[in-house]
Amino acid sequence: MTYNGYSILISSFLFFRIIYSIYSEKIINELFQAKNYSFLVVIPWLFIYGKILVNPEILYGYPKLKKRVAEIQNQESVNNKIWVFHAINISNIQDKKLSNNINKSVMSYVSEIENFVNKEHPFRKSKFSFSDFAKTINIPASHINYIFKYHCKITFVEYKNHYRIKDALKLINEGYLDNLTLEGLASKVGFSSYNSFYTAFKKQTNLAPKAYLTNLDYSNSQNVSVQY
Repeated sequence: MTYNGYSILISSFLFFRIIYSIYSEKIINELFQAKNYSFLVVIPWLFIYGKILVNPEILYGYPKLKKRVAEIQNQESVNNKIWVFHAINISNIQDKKLSNNINKSVMSYVSEIENFVNKEHPFRKSKFSFSDFAKTINIPASHINYIFKYHCKITFVEYKNHYRIKDALKLINEGYLDNLTLEGLASKVGFSSYNSFYTAFKKQTNLAPKAYLTNLDYSNSQNVSVQY
């Protein structure tokens, strides 16, 4: 049992011990005797123990609170259009064994992947492979393969292109094309050719790059924010 489990067990035991004490005193008619004011002390302690069970960061301090906040932020930042976390039917025997070690950490792995991609922009390298990704992010390749196989709605190649286009849209929004061409932008975000950039861009935005820029110019002139 973990330290967290032992602490909850002890808190639960103390909680029920106090309840038992109140019950015992009531049975022998001593609860409200002037010589015994234990009931006045019991109520605050009941509240404290209940609060600890609901909010363990009180017991463990800032590290526990920081972890909980990080988990909430990670859940909010994960793109649910790409990732899925519900129960999965796994038929492969090896994957079933692997799932026992991975399932509890799926959210953590996905958050780590997303944070890494958004901060480091690894896909700007045109020949950045799956094995390169596993080595760079320092997560076992088998774990990453499992995550993309069972928890990602798109393939790794599609995932790369998705974030390359997301990167391109962000650079466009920051004025990257004021001095450079679309071909230069395609190369900047990791596409080996403009044609592959064009195809991925249109698939993700439903617009050709030049049509997107035309719409963007119009939106800017109307003071409308464009999402990317």
